[in-house]
Amino acid sequence: MVASISIPKSAFSQENEIGAWIGTTVYLGDLNPTVSFKNARWGAGAFFRRNINNRMSVKAGFNYGFLDAADNRIKRYPYLQARNLDFKSQIAEVAITYEINFFKYSTFERNTKRWTPYLFGGISMFYFSPYTKYDGNKIALEKVGTEGQKTPNRPNKNRGYNSYSFGIPYGGGFKVALNQNWSLNIEASTRFTFTDFLDDVSGSYAEPEDVNFFINGSGPNIAPFLADKSNPKIGIPGKQRGTSSEKDRFMMIGVGITYTFINIKCPKVLN
Repeated sequence: MVASISIPKSAFSQENEIGAWIGTTVYLGDLNPTVSFKNARWGAGAFFRRNINNRMSVKAGFNYGFLDAADNRIKRYPYLQARNLDFKSQIAEVAITYEINFFKYSTFERNTKRWTPYLFGGISMFYFSPYTKYDGNKIALEKVGTEGQKTPNRPNKNRGYNSYSFGIPYGGGFKVALNQNWSLNIEASTRFTFTDFLDDVSGSYAEPEDVNFFINGSGPNIAPFLADKSNPKIGIPGKQRGTSSEKDRFMMIGVGITYTFINIKCPKVLN
């Protein structure tokens, strides 16, 4: 007589997570060369994480926040104080990142840790729209062409800049399981971007005849003032207004909460 023996071959769990975070965004560029957190504004987001195994995962997320900077906040550099430019902008981003845990991590599996640091990198696409205020009016700076981008005098330059750009997010974090389903994480990241116009400041001061903008199409031409807010005036046509050799960046720092969906597959058996 032959006995049939059932032997478990493997039991594999598939863990997917959804989560949200809240924290701060920080602009880094011509108006904040010292990485000052005086410019920090709020940010938040939501994400989905697909855990490939206990060490690797892929995360897709949507992030939203505000960027803000002003030369007069940077006391260390007299030139910035004299230049006196400022901007604000919303930032809306979709990002995909690849994460690597330092340790094998799971909210419930044996022989894994319930906490781990992690690193990540990926790609993102984001929307931005820098603006400033003039006499109580919100002015979208891309439409103004503060560096002569909109001038009809040089048609090959009359294009402005795109309000959509790509970025390379990278950073690190720390996550800890609160129980089998819930976990907490702290994360900090920076974006290298492919635009130098998050702040509407990039190249040189334009010729006066190349900057023209009228509120509602009438009234005084306010573009020269928006292009050069210094007093006394320091903007000389052709002279440096920004640093076009370095692209702008922004940071996101926050605390998040995640919920893990656990799907344990039935073990395979050998007869």
